[in-house]
Amino acid sequence: MSNIEEEFSLTIRQALSFVAEEVQERELRYYFDRFETVIDSAGSPETSEFRDVFLFYDNDAPSNLSALHAFGILEEDYNIPSGDFGDVNAAAPKIKNFKGVRTTAILKETFNRENRISLTIEKLKDFERINAFDQATYKNFFTNIANTFPIHKRLNSYELDVILKRALIERNIITPFEFGVFSDGLATKVTSNNYIENQKGPQYSVPLFLENEGVNTYDLVVSFPEKNTYLRSSIVGITLLSLVLTLLIIIVCSYSVYEIVQQKKISEIKSDFINNMSHEFKTPIATINLAIDALQNKNVKKDEEKVDRYLNMLREENKRMQDQVENVLMISQLDRGSTPLDLQSFAMNPLVEEAISHVALIVQSENGTITSDLMASQQSVVVDKNHFINVFVNLLDNAIKYSLNAPLIEVRTFNEDDVWVFEIQDHGIGMDSDTLKLIFKKFYRQQGGNIHNIKGHGLGLTYVKKIIELHNGTIHVSSILGVGTTFQIRLPIATPITNI
Repeated sequence: MSNIEEEFSLTIRQALSFVAEEVQERELRYYFDRFETVIDSAGSPETSEFRDVFLFYDNDAPSNLSALHAFGILEEDYNIPSGDFGDVNAAAPKIKNFKGVRTTAILKETFNRENRISLTIEKLKDFERINAFDQATYKNFFTNIANTFPIHKRLNSYELDVILKRALIERNIITPFEFGVFSDGLATKVTSNNYIENQKGPQYSVPLFLENEGVNTYDLVVSFPEKNTYLRSSIVGITLLSLVLTLLIIIVCSYSVYEIVQQKKISEIKSDFINNMSHEFKTPIATINLAIDALQNKNVKKDEEKVDRYLNMLREENKRMQDQVENVLMISQLDRGSTPLDLQSFAMNPLVEEAISHVALIVQSENGTITSDLMASQQSVVVDKNHFINVFVNLLDNAIKYSLNAPLIEVRTFNEDDVWVFEIQDHGIGMDSDTLKLIFKKFYRQQGGNIHNIKGHGLGLTYVKKIIELHNGTIHVSSILGVGTTFQIRLPIATPITNI
């Protein structure tokens, strides 16, 4: 706050110094203008004489040219009494005019017909007013004349108010002020409308109308009643600006950190995807290589049963890799909206039963069970049959993969108003809240120690969510870590039903 007050005080003093100089210069200009008017109307001077003459000689040998420069001060007496400018003192000296006279004589040496040297002379002369000399000559005189008048005849309140406002605005000081002109500590008639001697607020003063010896009779006093409010408002403005800039910096930094974290997560997810896909392809490729090596064995070639078994193995592993590629391509096509849907009205319970049949053998091989309670009576929904069987299979496959022990899976369907609801509940490893936020993102897979301990490529749930949204449905998930997970799909019911 103290620094702002010091800056404010310094600015005010600079402004008042400017005002004092401007007021005095305006008064002198007034007298100079009147002097010019009197000189112009006086006619010819009664006497003229040179006060001083200065000579300068310049010689240029190659061109045989020489120049003689003369400069003089011409004093002209118009016999003008000082009373013409309002001076009441009849014994005051009379005013004289001064001009500068320049004369240049160019001398050139030439030869005449008789081969004698002769001189050619050209003269140039001009007159000019001597402004600096005028000021030095007349300033003291005009100052003495002005000092004979009372202050209210030399300066009015309106003029002073305009000059003060302009000086303060130019220096970005916009706050109310009051002013008064004092003579030897006593107030004069030159004051602002609301000025009082016991004026509220800090006061600043500057001498007015300095005399020739540097002595001043008058002082301009300016007070700022609302200075503290003005300074506080400026501090509030600066503080608010600082807070806004600080907040902006925090937001930018936070966003940058957020982007860095997101990029890091995306990089990790992509790395996991590449590792998982490599793992997914590595196993069938190794199996295919072993089957090919076995088929090249002469003993195996003779055994048709082994040949058929190895060929079936090659076909299955090849189809497995093809399915992986198809899944990746399918997600890409769904994102671009380039995959057409074969929409028809189907009864959904039979589609759920068909999906269960696809994974029944896997569940049985792991000593697990799938119980179904398909109670939805209104089950006609417009869907793409193949895509939705894949959706159900994906959810069933996840329930199997994320069960540490024998999988126990419950499947239910029921109706709520005009909605067909499908639920699948497992008793597997479950998920925490952070995992729940990310499971529908591309390439994300819940990890349990070794990232390869559960096969997959992190696209299954992304595919599931995309297909459900394309059918104007919703999917919700709830999970408890170590207890299990429940997925719920809700689809709008349509009619009529087309049996499959």
